[in-house]
Amino acid sequence: MESFSDQLKKQREERKIRLSDVAVQTRISVKFLEALEAGSFEILPETYIRAFIRDYAKAIGLDPDDTIKRFDSYMDSVRAEKEQRETEAGEKSGGRPFNLSGRQKIALAVGGVIILAILSYLAFSPNKKPPVSPDDYGYDSSQMVNERKFDSAYSAETAKPAAKPDSARLVLDATDTVWVNLVIDEGKTYDLLLRPGNKVSFWGKKKFNMTIGNAGGLLISLNGHEYPPLGKSGVVIRNVTILKDGTIKK
Repeated sequence: MESFSDQLKKQREERKIRLSDVAVQTRISVKFLEALEAGSFEILPETYIRAFIRDYAKAIGLDPDDTIKRFDSYMDSVRAEKEQRETEAGEKSGGRPFNLSGRQKIALAVGGVIILAILSYLAFSPNKKPPVSPDDYGYDSSQMVNERKFDSAYSAETAKPAAKPDSARLVLDATDTVWVNLVIDEGKTYDLLLRPGNKVSFWGKKKFNMTIGNAGGLLISLNGHEYPPLGKSGVVIRNVTILKDGTIKK
């Protein structure tokens, strides 16, 4: 039986619609769309999976509500199969409870205290931040926003980039996990997954076009002028354009 993702891909191909065309229409990166068609939902930002599916369905001419129902039904069947496998595995092992002796319980308790102490030291020890892997988010390191590396077109706020003549500076400050598709001057496009505390800046000569997931979790400023959040938490705002003069078009 075909999976939910296989059905989506088949329906797109039957309509002779290219994945790149879906990406242009939805402003969702091709890499995320490929993950959706492959059933690799763990690669997608969990908060936006259903929004991505709705946009995909609209782009290829499917009913979004019906597609979401099929997705929910598919996920219910996946969870049911997983629970059944776990139950069968437990029955094969005899279903016997795992009892610990008094000494084993004491040893586990002591080990737990030691592990907590080590984790606390690592968490609060200065200058010891764990590296962030680009694979954690499913897109290339050139588009990865983390503490170590930024693309040349944008920089960490702390880097204090020099002003560029005849350009406007856009600053994105995440207070919550936010997905942003950003197009600068109808040119370079960025797919960003910003975590709380990430603050990045971009330069543009004419305008900035954005689609924002979880709009309430993003603070935006242009040339030092701060805007109120463009939407509520959990809301997806599409095709918002901020012009060089500060005008916002929705």
